[in-house]
Amino acid sequence: MVQSYTGLLLNGLSIMALLICSGLLSGSEVAYFSITHKDKKELWEQQDASSNRILKLIDKPRYLLSTILIANNIVNIAIILVSDSFVNAILPDKIDPILNFSITVVLVTFLLVLFGEIAPKVYATRNNLKIARFMSLPMLAMGKLFFPFGWVLVNSTGAIEKRLAKSLSQSAISAEDINSAIELTIKDSEYAEQDMDILKGIIRFGNTAVSEVLKPRMKVVAIDITSTFEEVVQVFQEEAYSRIPVYKDDLDSIKGIIHAKDLLELLRQSAVKDWRSMIREAFFIPKEKKIDDLFTDFQEKRTHMAIVVDEYGGTYGLVTMEDILEEIVGEIQDEFDQSEDDIFDKVDDFTYDFDGGTTLGEIGKVLDVNSDFFDNQKEGAETIAGLILVLNGRIPAVNTFMMFKELKIIILSVSKRRIEKVRIVLPSNEVAQPTTETEITD
Repeated sequence: MVQSYTGLLLNGLSIMALLICSGLLSGSEVAYFSITHKDKKELWEQQDASSNRILKLIDKPRYLLSTILIANNIVNIAIILVSDSFVNAILPDKIDPILNFSITVVLVTFLLVLFGEIAPKVYATRNNLKIARFMSLPMLAMGKLFFPFGWVLVNSTGAIEKRLAKSLSQSAISAEDINSAIELTIKDSEYAEQDMDILKGIIRFGNTAVSEVLKPRMKVVAIDITSTFEEVVQVFQEEAYSRIPVYKDDLDSIKGIIHAKDLLELLRQSAVKDWRSMIREAFFIPKEKKIDDLFTDFQEKRTHMAIVVDEYGGTYGLVTMEDILEEIVGEIQDEFDQSEDDIFDKVDDFTYDFDGGTTLGEIGKVLDVNSDFFDNQKEGAETIAGLILVLNGRIPAVNTFMMFKELKIIILSVSKRRIEKVRIVLPSNEVAQPTTETEITD
């Protein structure tokens, strides 16, 4: 009898210990995968042993997750086996095996759900760093112990993901399909056109690169760092910008950003006005960056302007918060902005004249074509002049025309170095649609 009581006590203690382990593992899953950028920054600053272990673990999230899942499943299986032994010991020998099994299932399910899943995950949500620190050493040890199984699990799931991604890409809904659905859905609203533009802008938002919305290098207004205070004030008065980049020698050497409100502070001073001390650090980004990621960066860094650089580190252009927001809500005009009519000259309902530096995105908005209209053949070109160079291979002569899909592009003005002005003619209802092949005629 004493031996049976001892067995029951050991089984009970084993179940409790295993439930604690299951709870810690379940809580660890929530704790590690809810660590924010702010938490990471705090861990980097502390640089203690547990912080370094946490950073090492979350640096390989797939292996971390596989370790947690493998360990948690082993513990849960152990709970089931010990619970079955415990239930068999306390129930009469003549009890129906089906009833025995049912009691075991109900008991184990209740214990696992409450103490192994819900309670620890709720606690870990509010105390993620505390749990992560406590479990960092066991997690590293289990990661080494289960590494062969984790490696198999990670690589097999990676292969499955590739297959799923391939099948999903083949059946994916295109942006054009979504735009058509939006047009069919929003019809009778008083603000239908505005609503459609906003929804279409949201659809484009995640797929638009910075290079499609930036102000190109040739249009960037910047201040030489050797300029006097009076010259800097004059630039702000003439250009009516709230912030302007500062460069040394040339635009490829941007030293920072000067804000108009900082100059106002200097204007109040009667002493020597050293405007260079007011230069703020510039934020540099690659031209391939997506604008949704840049929008998040602007929020986190509390800045409104970024300098866009190319693969060689040279200045490619600049982009502002306003440029990003305009992709969703349309043009945001203030009293100093160039009006939309200044971007192009409308000759008639089918003919528009554009500056060669006008971006394809801006032209697409004016002509009301789909966001991917120019994608097939633009080969990295961001402006209408760049597209013409891709199609023609050289700077064409004045009055040269070419066909791009249903658009007729006529060269109006060129210089030795750039295409200055082009005319785009839309097809009228009476004219047959041209082929998509490029035709060039001098």
